[in-house]
This record gives sequence, structure tokens and C-alpha cells, in this order.
Amino acid sequence: MLWAAYGWAAEDESGWRAPLTLAVLGLVHDQLAGGPYGLFVVLYLSAYLIGRVAAVAMSAPNLVSLWGGFIVTAVLTIGIAAFVAPIALGENVSVALYAEAAIITAILFPLVRPLYMSASGAPRMQPGGRR
Repeated sequence: MLWAAYGWAAEDESGWRAPLTLAVLGLVHDQLAGGPYGLFVVLYLSAYLIGRVAAVAMSAPNLVSLWGGFIVTAVLTIGIAAFVAPIALGENVSVALYAEAAIITAILFPLVRPLYMSASGAPRMQPGGRR
């Protein structure tokens, strides 16, 4: 889901569809995991919001810039998981498996990016500018 969240954020998907879809998928993930509702919703929506900021900050249309933005997104969601998971699941919970999955996802990003993101990067809207 990190790929989808970052992809939608980096491709400048403005509107309500991407965050709503991520929230619904987060609820489905919560249901399938048997955990409390909201944990994966928070992770997916935070990945989307972080991805929006990272994509703007690293907006050069090359793989290194896109990969750097995704790595920042993955690392920050690990931090959010470390903060939110103990609240949702109890004090003795570990986010090591999530961190491992996020790191592997970040490593594989260059291989799967062409499957769902445009090759040249998304044109960014500048304040007061036009596309």
C-alpha cells in the first residue's frame, strides 16, 4: 500500500478519491488483520500526506529523486507506526515486521515504479502557475 499511497501522492492526484480509497483499504486491512480499526487507516493516510510533501520536495523527474521521496515516506511511516501501534495494540507491540516490509518495499521501488507511475514524473502545479 505504500507504493499506491506514494504513487497517487507523487502523481498529484488532487481530490478526494485517493485518500478515500486508501482509508477504505486501510479499514479492509484492519479487518483482515483482526486488529483495532484505524491503525492501517492512519498509516495509509499518513503515507499519502508524507508522499505529497516528499514528492513536492523531490520533484525532479528522475528515478533517484522519486526513490528518495519514497524512502523518506517509508521511513517516516515506520516512525508513525512506532508511535501509533502501541496506542492501538498495547505497550508490548513491535513494529519490526512493518519496518522490515517497508524497507523491502523501498528497495524494490525502482523495479515496480514503472508499473504504476508515469515515466517522466508528474508536472507539478506551481502557486499562481498554469499547466
